[in-house]
This record gives sequence, C-alpha cells and structure tokens, in this order.
Amino acid sequence: MTRPILSDADRADVFRGLAHPIRRRVVLMLGKRECSAGELREALDLTPPSLSQHLRILRDTGLVRHRVQGRRRIYRVNTPALRKAQRWHQQLA
Repeated sequence: MTRPILSDADRADVFRGLAHPIRRRVVLMLGKRECSAGELREALDLTPPSLSQHLRILRDTGLVRHRVQGRRRIYRVNTPALRKAQRWHQQLA
C-alpha cells in the first residue's frame, strides 16, 4: 500500500484554502510573482479586513507564506504545498 500524497487533514486544508474565489485569485496572482498585501488589496479591490481574513486562511492552510520587509508583508505561494495538492489531484484522473 502506498502512502497518500496528502493526508485527509492536508486535503481538507487545501480545499478550505481554495474554496473561495478570492483566495483562488490570490493564489493565481502569487503564482506569477510575490506581492505585498497592499498590491493584492488594490488589484482585488478589497477592504483591508477582508483581504486580511483571506490571507490568514491561506497562511493557516499552508498555501501561502510571507516575509516581512520593513513595514510590508510580502506574500508568495508555498510551492511545495501546491505541488502536493496537484499530485494528489492527478491521481484522480
């Protein structure tokens, strides 16, 4: 028996993280380049609290990471987590 690529908990996190269309847009944007929270907020036309909530969920589910640069937080996709999800999805085909 092979070990699953993603545990049930990890799959639940991925699905929770990508469940909302705004979070999917954030992941797509960050897949192209790193962005600050301000850049994401402007591009998505969101209020700061709304974006903060979506980014928190994406961080909590492991789909994005951030680094602090001065007073800004720079976000990027957590590529290994997304690759695991992609490999799991490919097993379905």
